[in-house]
Amino acid sequence: MEQLGERLRRYRREARKTLLEVAREAGLSVGFLSQAERNLSGVSLSSLANIARALNVPLRLLIDQPEQRSPDSHAGRRRRYSTIDRGQSYERLSSTFPGSQINAVKMSLPVGYRSESVTHDGDEFVYVLSGKVCYCVDGIDYLLQPGDSLHFDGRQQHHLANVGEVAVEVVSVGTLPIFDDIAAAPAP
Repeated sequence: MEQLGERLRRYRREARKTLLEVAREAGLSVGFLSQAERNLSGVSLSSLANIARALNVPLRLLIDQPEQRSPDSHAGRRRRYSTIDRGQSYERLSSTFPGSQINAVKMSLPVGYRSESVTHDGDEFVYVLSGKVCYCVDGIDYLLQPGDSLHFDGRQQHHLANVGEVAVEVVSVGTLPIFDDIAAAPAP
């Protein structure tokens, strides 16, 4: 099975773009993108959405995400998925329907996790379920613990890190399209 890095490299080459061109268009560093293509670094969903846009391909070609056709989502029934096997994983919480604008995931981040620095269009809202996480947004650190939340403009440079001694669980809701499956038909 083709790993994420191999998919990134293949679609970049098919688009006839250099690492520098894709990195610049996706708002990432060349070094980070190179590591991602070699499966040496995990990639956040927001960075993958930016890369997909730079490559002019649907996000679903880069990562296999579970569909969420039903408007309800239940603990223990959601399929976990990851961008790369570095310990972080996601559970899809929201469905897609014509006109939907928000996308929600539950993120599980291992001890020591640190994301790449990224910018993207839209709002981002996070709510911490467990652990300690530090979000750095536009150069300002926000230390968040269970019950804390943060809402910010995704166009500001931001990254996050698990700064505690246990895994972190965070609900992230945003307007950046991270699910591009075919929208479910509206209920009659």
